[in-house]
Amino acid sequence: MKEDTAGRELLPPDQTSGSQVFELRGYFIMLAARVAEVFGVETREIVQNITRNNDDPRPLFPERYAFQVNKQELEQLRSLGVISKPGRGGSRALPWVVTRKGAIRLATIMKTPAAMDAADVFVDVFDEVLLQVTQGQNRIHLSNPSRIALDEEHINQYRKLRKKITKAVDDLLNTVVDSELKITVKDELSDVAQEAVNHIKEWLRSRKVGNEKIEAETCFLLEQVRDMYERRQSDLATAAVDREQKLLVNFEKKIAIVEKLLEMYDKLEPNAVINLVGQYIERPMLPESKNKRLPNKGI
Repeated sequence: MKEDTAGRELLPPDQTSGSQVFELRGYFIMLAARVAEVFGVETREIVQNITRNNDDPRPLFPERYAFQVNKQELEQLRSLGVISKPGRGGSRALPWVVTRKGAIRLATIMKTPAAMDAADVFVDVFDEVLLQVTQGQNRIHLSNPSRIALDEEHINQYRKLRKKITKAVDDLLNTVVDSELKITVKDELSDVAQEAVNHIKEWLRSRKVGNEKIEAETCFLLEQVRDMYERRQSDLATAAVDREQKLLVNFEKKIAIVEKLLEMYDKLEPNAVINLVGQYIERPMLPESKNKRLPNKGI
């Protein structure tokens, strides 16, 4: 169980469900646990960055950036399915939530790779906009808008790459690694392979462009496959069976194909924090906010 700066328990990411974005106090908000997941840190690090920078006369995270929900709001979120109801073990600390502006602020002060890459994008875009405004231009042109939001061409490239990755992983898992027993990679990895296949199929069906969990699952699968390859290569070093060696060469080529496709996908995908910030713009699908508009509070 994670703790906040005072040592109190915080709700972990796996206790959240439903929409990632929800409405509270007139703001679109995400749980700090979700923000932490994208930033690549633990929830307590997000909370610490917020609380430690709120002691000065001018806090970096006023309510319009982040706040800790009260008990009534916590029950509201539970009733809407945003946070699961607690099990046994007593009460837990009230969770923190982060607005879109808060996520951008976090990106400017945190040192994780995802945050620093996002901060570079924010600086580059602001610099472009400022230059054009000072030059008196009425219409702003961004040199590389796909760094912020994907256009249809990039989305189509994503979909094509997804299909290629899915096919390449399927080919890899069906590679025979034991000619005598006809054992495939999928046979040897068993549950690990099946779980990865299920996740990748879900990824292919999903309309969402990016999915950190799928990437992690696929990388984990590749680690297992690479370990298996190295073990079999070591076993053949003394036996030097020609037929089995050819199988290994084929096996290695298929591993390389998957790795190359994943590398291409990673280069094409916008920064994870930028994606997170963009998600705030989507209206949360919660009963409370379906039939009303947010007041203008600078969100």
